[in-house]
Amino acid sequence: MISSEHIKPRRVDGHASRLSVESKRLTGQAGQITQAARSLYEAKGVAKTTVKDIAAEAGVTRELIYYYFHGKKEITQAVVDDYIEDLVESAMVWNEGREFGKTEQSLRGCVQTFRRTLYDAAGNSRPMIRVVEELGIRDAFDVRAVRETVNALNACVASEYAQFHRVEIDLVYEMFCVVIFGMVGLLKLNPSISDDELMKVVEQTLHLDMEDAEHPHGGAR
Repeated sequence: MISSEHIKPRRVDGHASRLSVESKRLTGQAGQITQAARSLYEAKGVAKTTVKDIAAEAGVTRELIYYYFHGKKEITQAVVDDYIEDLVESAMVWNEGREFGKTEQSLRGCVQTFRRTLYDAAGNSRPMIRVVEELGIRDAFDVRAVRETVNALNACVASEYAQFHRVEIDLVYEMFCVVIFGMVGLLKLNPSISDDELMKVVEQTLHLDMEDAEHPHGGAR
């Protein structure tokens, strides 16, 4: 879980503009083993993948796998953690790329990023969805993914918006959670919903001021 000590806003020109989130992704041989397991889980399923298969895919011995992990259950948890990292990193990449004060442009990029994290260009669910559903943890996964993504975004996006716009809702953090949970459900209910319609849902739910804000020192972020 991403806690506050792992979230470090960096301030530019007096406002929160960038966010540094400490990655929890495994690296080195443990990361190599995790990626091998992830690839196999996505290709043939969790149940049909053995520790022997993972060792062969990673190009390591079974003994080395047991040096890093107690067993397949712990490897599987590392894969789930890796999926969470993907989602949080996607949000951070969007945050890094958005232009200061361009609310409508930023919101469009946000909903497009959100859609891409869950579905491919053909509208099919990403492999991670099949894996977490096979594990029977989809609801718990969604809760954790929303919590950690909102923790990160709330520390930067919400605080920056509040400095240059009037915030017309209470319980901002909780409303962020409602929006993300709602978009997950809405895309499941209506996969063909347009980006413009998703943007309108977010705008109306959060009562966003869609007027662009000027940078306090006249430049773009």
